[in-house]
Amino acid sequence: MSGILRPAQPADLAWLWPPVRASQIFEHADELERFWAEAPWRVRVNGRGEAAVLVRWREHMDLLAIKGLWCSERRVPLLLEDLRAVAREQGFGRLLSPLLPESAARPYVDDGMQPVQKIVVMRLDVRRRRHLLEARDAAGVTLRIGSLADTDAVLAVDNAAFETFWRYDRRLMTQYVTSERLGVAEAGGRVVGYTLCTVRRGEGSIGRLAVRPDLQGRGIGAVLLEDAVAFLERDRAERVTLCTQAENLRSRKLYTGAGFKEVPGLLLGLVSGPL
Repeated sequence: MSGILRPAQPADLAWLWPPVRASQIFEHADELERFWAEAPWRVRVNGRGEAAVLVRWREHMDLLAIKGLWCSERRVPLLLEDLRAVAREQGFGRLLSPLLPESAARPYVDDGMQPVQKIVVMRLDVRRRRHLLEARDAAGVTLRIGSLADTDAVLAVDNAAFETFWRYDRRLMTQYVTSERLGVAEAGGRVVGYTLCTVRRGEGSIGRLAVRPDLQGRGIGAVLLEDAVAFLERDRAERVTLCTQAENLRSRKLYTGAGFKEVPGLLLGLVSGPL
């Protein structure tokens, strides 16, 4: 049984909100409150000021993801053992770490967790960006703003474009389509690619860019990227940040060509073995 952290009580949410906001897990305090109200076990605290926020990673996977963990480095192994107990209690088979700078991963590695993904962070100074479109239309592709009615179509693109670990499930796709700006690329009457992006506190982010695998390499990704950056610029973002897999050289080349620069250092996601 878990015993180091307990489910948060309403009074705990006030002191927990500042670190949660700083970690950009939620944008507004009422989002944290709703998340807690739906399942209080996912927000865990103790009297030492330690805390964790947990979420199912994907509906099609048995991973319980740690969205945020606040404790001293020496206490990480103890809290990981506690969270593994929570995962077992909730029927999960494995535990996924927060996305960490490589330099901060040692306590997790020492605890037996294994890197599952390496992530590159890329950033664009919008004021110095290079335009990609140059009045071309990527071989007949048209762009439009998407809506909740496009969920099935963009989910199909997403599931074709990404490996199992990264694929969105319907719950996540619905959440993001509802809360972020959805850009859709169409060709021949069907959706062939999409982007999700948003601006928070003046910082733009592109959370997703996907193109059907059979149509990749035809300029669709470049047009979608330009469309997303142009939207973020109009929404007064001064910088745009995105993440991509270190091994995804095609994506890194696309973003570099658009003026994005790689931020030094990798981020790691680590996973436990069977619980």
